[in-house]
Amino acid sequence: MAPPPIQATASKHTTTHAAGASFEKVAQGALLRLRDAARTAFVAAGGPDFNSLSLSRKLTIDKSLSWRLVRFAAEDDVFAGSKHLPGDAGLRIFARAIRGGLVPASVATEYSEALDALDAVVKEHAGSRAAFRALLTNCASEQPGEVHGTEFRRSAFQANSALWGIEATTRLLCAFLTAGDRCTDVTLVSGFLGLRRMRRDLSWPLARRRVLGHEGRTRERIAMPLDPSVPMDVPPLLSEYSSVNAESLRSISTEHGFWYELPEGEIGGTAAVDCMFGERMPSAGPAARAGCIERSEVLLRLDIPSEHVLMDIFVDRDIPLAGTPSAALFGLLTGGNGENTPDRERQRMPICEQPMEIGIEPKSWVTPVAPRHWEVVHDCMRWLDRRPASFRVFRLALRYPIIPTALVVTTPIGSE
Repeated sequence: MAPPPIQATASKHTTTHAAGASFEKVAQGALLRLRDAARTAFVAAGGPDFNSLSLSRKLTIDKSLSWRLVRFAAEDDVFAGSKHLPGDAGLRIFARAIRGGLVPASVATEYSEALDALDAVVKEHAGSRAAFRALLTNCASEQPGEVHGTEFRRSAFQANSALWGIEATTRLLCAFLTAGDRCTDVTLVSGFLGLRRMRRDLSWPLARRRVLGHEGRTRERIAMPLDPSVPMDVPPLLSEYSSVNAESLRSISTEHGFWYELPEGEIGGTAAVDCMFGERMPSAGPAARAGCIERSEVLLRLDIPSEHVLMDIFVDRDIPLAGTPSAALFGLLTGGNGENTPDRERQRMPICEQPMEIGIEPKSWVTPVAPRHWEVVHDCMRWLDRRPASFRVFRLALRYPIIPTALVVTTPIGSE
């Protein structure tokens, strides 16, 4: 959609370096001055209906640079518009272009001085343009994920993959909440698709066997393999959907149970593996339909760089809901495991993506980020002796998740 017509703005700008002024106030003043100087230059160069293509031709500058300048100048909210702000080199190119007599000298001078003022703010408060952009992310009225979030997360994914030496195409979790006579049963299918090592000497934990009962105590024996053909003393691998076998995973005993670890091996895409685990936890919680609990939480720990995360929550229609499930993201950088403790809220991180109900038709569950998703779900239904129509299905999808974090989907439970 084309930006609205540009109008020159004659407004007073507060001093950007006022003593005691917050970063937001200082940055807003500098950005407003630059935006208004750019608007005045556009109007002086060609009138209020000037567009990026006309600007590019008249000033002989790159089309992408003129587009970014026009988009920045068109925004009333300069923090939101800052996502279009060109780099310092581009802003200087525009300054040189308008000094050639195309606009009055006073207009060109005001733009150059506004640019110098912005540079001073960047140096004092951020140190670099990249750090300045990161600070602005949290100043916009829009949520961070709607502004720069994906861009920053993509960069973090690429850096983390190279530094940690591992990455995955998709982190997948399917959670089935089913109603029993006295308790709620939980079934979890989770794993990685397209898991690739970047270093041959790298091993990585993929799954652990540890379950917290609803009384809060560890109950390792409550979890059993979803696939009835898998013995209790081996990894609960879903062999049909895994390119590794249970024997190739390294079992490591801990005080809380067992970790199952992907051992060292070949690197790159040709050595990528899929590994899916499935467990049933009968009587994992009290009977939801008895009004004993207000909510159910499903937690997915994110600690491997992944391009996609897909969480599907299947809620038995016999479990009454008091609302729509919601997602929260909690940082684990300073410790913790994401479980519901008094300190967890301090680690909350911004997230825009939220679960959406996707209907009961299995064909609507198909997704390119998990090509065999429906086959996995079909087998789960068979093992649980359920049909697709027995569930309401909520899906949460996001790209390039921050690590290490805990992604928590909370389902509000009603009462009959």
